[in-house]
Amino acid sequence: MKIKEFIKDRYASLKFSEGGFKKLLVGFVIVNALFIINLFLTLFLDYQTEHQYIYSNDTYIIFLVIFEVYYLIMFVIRKKKSVSDVFTVLFTFLLIWEIGYKLGWTTNDLLVPSPEGLFSIYKEKTNEVTDGIFASVKLLFFGILIGLALGVIVGLLAGFIPRVREVVSPIAGILSPIPPLVYTPYVVMIAPTFYIASLFVIFSAVFWPTLTQTINSVKSIDKRVIEAARTMGVSTFQMLFKVILPYIVPAIIVGLSRSLRAAFLCLTGAEMLGASAGLGFFIKMYERNLDFRAILAGILVLAVVVSIIDLLVRKAEQKLVKWRYS
Repeated sequence: MKIKEFIKDRYASLKFSEGGFKKLLVGFVIVNALFIINLFLTLFLDYQTEHQYIYSNDTYIIFLVIFEVYYLIMFVIRKKKSVSDVFTVLFTFLLIWEIGYKLGWTTNDLLVPSPEGLFSIYKEKTNEVTDGIFASVKLLFFGILIGLALGVIVGLLAGFIPRVREVVSPIAGILSPIPPLVYTPYVVMIAPTFYIASLFVIFSAVFWPTLTQTINSVKSIDKRVIEAARTMGVSTFQMLFKVILPYIVPAIIVGLSRSLRAAFLCLTGAEMLGASAGLGFFIKMYERNLDFRAILAGILVLAVVVSIIDLLVRKAEQKLVKWRYS
């Protein structure tokens, strides 16, 4: 009863219908019940068949608690039943995985580790995982920064100056459709260092979409804006960077959110070919050792990092392109 009163008070301002409130409450109860069942089975359900590897459940329990805390935070902030739906699926999946492993539905410890085995990787190899994240994000940051800056500058010039556009547009039309992953192996082989090769691959994944988006955005600007600026006697530099650029920034941000995933995939592919650090290197190294726990853990980290980066870009998009979310 206390839980129901708390939720009702917290969401009173939302003016839920009785049916809507009941759905919200049911979702909240289901997620927390699944969380408690997961904890109980992790702690007290014994292995019914023999397994080659039995891992400590400490790390897995910590992650379960983290998931639950994150759910409660999102439940309070977003005030949507869909939050409960997502975590219902997550906790149900983990529950089936735990039960299936302990009841012996799978006994292949090598290919299908237990939840405890998978999440314990983050305790056993904390330094390797964190170093890999920092190495990948650092490369990604500088590659995106260079690609975005040059894409915007060249795009502004090509979009505003017809002669430059006549040179740039055909080149972009030929090269931009080529996925950077296609030539990643070649770039890694011929570049003097892997760092330069990775920067080039990420740069390519961001530069061409940004260039194309910028050119199209500049061409679509209302001519009256340009004419009004000209009547005020602004120089070409001021026209490009003080009039046109602020006008097209929202479109650039929208385009960037689409190319970030491709950039990260290209980076991971490059790291798997010749890196000595990074998440792609982490996965490739343990692939050679046939350590599928570490491989799955690395893939999971990749998914989380991409999701966080995508979330940050979307937040920036919401700030700069408010009318799309109003």
